[in-house]
Amino acid sequence: MKDTSKTPYFKDLSRKDYVVMARRIIRTEGVGAVSIRRLATELGCSSASMYRYFKNLDELLFYAQLDALNGYILELSEQEKRWTGIWDLYFGIWRAYATEAFEKPEAFECIFYRNLNQDLGEALKEYYEMFPEAIVRVSPLIKEMLEIPGYYDRDYFICKRLVAEGELTEENAKKLNHVLCTLFLGYFKFVQENGVERGKIRELVDRYLTESVEIAQIYTKTVLNRFL
Repeated sequence: MKDTSKTPYFKDLSRKDYVVMARRIIRTEGVGAVSIRRLATELGCSSASMYRYFKNLDELLFYAQLDALNGYILELSEQEKRWTGIWDLYFGIWRAYATEAFEKPEAFECIFYRNLNQDLGEALKEYYEMFPEAIVRVSPLIKEMLEIPGYYDRDYFICKRLVAEGELTEENAKKLNHVLCTLFLGYFKFVQENGVERGKIRELVDRYLTESVEIAQIYTKTVLNRFL
């Protein structure tokens, strides 16, 4: 540990310096080990310095855990090449999201559910400016979806595509959006409270997708059996 007794009150740092240090602590000790005092010690500055760059610790943790999205975005990019229809897109997005969320529940809680006032699109833009090597290319459609701030709103963005292609009525799109998003939150809470072994994640994702397809079948005339 560094001796901060003689360090300057403010030090010439950047938002990236704080994000890098917070990520380093998270990867070795977990997010619970990140504190304002710990960051000040590691960076050789005062505790007050952080407030020059972030509103609070939660905002810093939000940025520090954005790298957890890399796997999700990469999976979307790869899966998108194999999707042949709008339902492939819809369930494919859910599969990629559920897989990564169940594997990294703490990070996804911070990114998608705790910091509801954060503009994810703007945050990702700044994050990639800090770490250009992390950029993953996706289609304009996926990019637009990722930039939508609300959890329910991101799903509804794709539901509206189902409406545009005649797969759902507007009323049923709203119902499907609400039911599947709420269902997922139940699964996610289970993972948070009970954990899930890495080898069991796919089984849990498959269970969620099976229920989702069965529910979606209620709202569309298209036969969705191939997704079961």
